[in-house]
Amino acid sequence: MLDRNVPQPWAARTTLVLTLTLVAIALGNLQRMPFLLGEHGGAVFFLLYLLALCLLSVPLLIAEVVVGSYGRASPHRAMEWAASAANANPRWRFLGLAQGLLGLLVAAIAALFAVWCFDRALVIHSGAMASGSPAEVAGNFVSAMSDRAGQFIKALMGLAAAGALSAMGIRLGMGVLAWIVLPGIAITLLGVLEFVALQTDLQPVTAFLFSYDGSQWGIEAAKQALISAGVTLGAGLGVAMALGAQAPQNLPWARSVIAVAILDTAFLFVTAIIASALLFEVNVAPSEGLAAVFVALPYAFVNVPMGELYGTLFFSAMAAISWSAAVILMEPTVLLFERAVGRLGAAILAATLAVLLASMLLFSSDATLVQVSAMLGEWLLPFSLLAMALFVGWQLPRPILRGELYREPRWLFRLWWWVMRWMVPPVCVAWLVSGVI
Repeated sequence: MLDRNVPQPWAARTTLVLTLTLVAIALGNLQRMPFLLGEHGGAVFFLLYLLALCLLSVPLLIAEVVVGSYGRASPHRAMEWAASAANANPRWRFLGLAQGLLGLLVAAIAALFAVWCFDRALVIHSGAMASGSPAEVAGNFVSAMSDRAGQFIKALMGLAAAGALSAMGIRLGMGVLAWIVLPGIAITLLGVLEFVALQTDLQPVTAFLFSYDGSQWGIEAAKQALISAGVTLGAGLGVAMALGAQAPQNLPWARSVIAVAILDTAFLFVTAIIASALLFEVNVAPSEGLAAVFVALPYAFVNVPMGELYGTLFFSAMAAISWSAAVILMEPTVLLFERAVGRLGAAILAATLAVLLASMLLFSSDATLVQVSAMLGEWLLPFSLLAMALFVGWQLPRPILRGELYREPRWLFRLWWWVMRWMVPPVCVAWLVSGVI
């Protein structure tokens, strides 16, 4: 049943926007975006990316926040209440449960990414790789990756800290992330960007990232832009529903999500410029994947003046982003258990489940993490988004949606509703189909 007594700790939308932004920038494809921007025509790829944001991620994130605000409960119960109000099949509630589980899986992956970033920060700061060759830097990372027990202990500590912050309550936990961690990350990255502007030649970066090459328009560019845009805002993971349920009622949800997309895009460009400029400075071609982040970038930092200091700051910021995202991605699971065992017990359960998932990813075969990430990006996430689009666009009555979005201009609501019904489902299908092409 609907629970209007769910705590609403935020007096305004800013904390919601900043919290969702943390998740978005953590999923913002540092491993791929600098390479994809340059490989697929710079401005051409960016235009395709923006189009995919407008036709997929932004409308869906609005929809999830709306459902969470309407249901005022965990994603599972919010979907149950919304389905009941729409006289829809009650099995729709399992979509909320599935999204929460997907969020927990991504939280485990984010925790591991935070461990690797923190390890690179420590190694760069120690000076062990000063002026190191590519082979030496790669060997150091391979050695660190082979220490599964050490990675597990660090992931355990990180997730325990995440659970402890979550247990402190939504007001304190999300407030710390939104008003202390995110500003600290922004200041750090701007400092690294200034360092890069002073120490490197930005002309090749401008040509690589921002040139317009019309010949790059094509199916592959559209596919990569769609996947990148679909992943980046964190839609389909239950987070927006969980945060929407605990945010103040009657906020301008659509404009809040648009603000998240703008902030995420700004962070994306900052990290893309930093990465590309450093790689060009040491004559390394930008590429994608873990090797680009944990081998090529450290090699670049340790081979430019003062690179050890700014490399430490950069990877510390990346670790903070990923760890913060893990905290937020656990929130749907915390809400699911909170009614039964209280906030503390729910946080402990969520952190324990995330640790179990992280251990499974660590101690299975080397290809497991890659396979799980591919399955998430090619099947699980687009299917989750498609199901949400069908539920909100075709099951929820328009008056319910307009009631939650009454603060938005009528034209904006009509545009969003039309896109949810007629554009988002075909785009999600195209994403699913692209996984088998």
